[in-house]
Amino acid sequence: SSFNRIFEVAKDQGWIVKSQIPVLKNKGRKSQTRPTFSFQEYRLLHRRLREWCKTGVRLKTQMKRELLRDYVLILSNTGIRHGTEMMNLKWKHVTWFENEKGERFIQFTVSGKTGNRQLIGRHSVVTPLKRIQSRFEELNSVGFDDLLKSKCEEYVFRLSDGTIPKQLDKSFTQFLEKCDLLYGSTSENPRTLYSLRHFYATYQLFNGRNIHKLAIQ
Repeated sequence: SSFNRIFEVAKDQGWIVKSQIPVLKNKGRKSQTRPTFSFQEYRLLHRRLREWCKTGVRLKTQMKRELLRDYVLILSNTGIRHGTEMMNLKWKHVTWFENEKGERFIQFTVSGKTGNRQLIGRHSVVTPLKRIQSRFEELNSVGFDDLLKSKCEEYVFRLSDGTIPKQLDKSFTQFLEKCDLLYGSTSENPRTLYSLRHFYATYQLFNGRNIHKLAIQ
């Protein structure tokens, strides 16, 4: 695709003629639809996570599962990319945004694939954020609003012992397998944490969100 574009520019500039342009064919593998969740499946996922996060033989497993619950809920209600954008999020990157009607929403500033960007979370992201805050004595000593104003340098997604989690993907896969939700009808590929980004986009379109505003988000 890039080479063809270069040849088009060269032809437009008069550096070559059409007969000199080689035929380059793209014989790459056909892309597949990324798997997502139906609304019914997401409701089931939401309910089962609430139960599953209280289980685990090892303490570390329990901590990872309780964080995964909040991680999943924030992913599916913001459209943030799983991985770099989520894991690099610090409390200083979370703030309140007030629109022209005086309504308040949580705003996230993330950095990832497309550089820095701000996005707005649905109202339901407040609960998992407060739940994460409550696990840390040094954060829970102030109110939620004060925490956001403090521009705290701590990472949001930490286990309750303060460590940065690894392999949340693996824990999510185990959870989906247990709930028989690993595969769906939209794709032959297994679902992953990235599927929650697609669920978010689908949900917003279903509820009449302007597609241009959704693309910016």
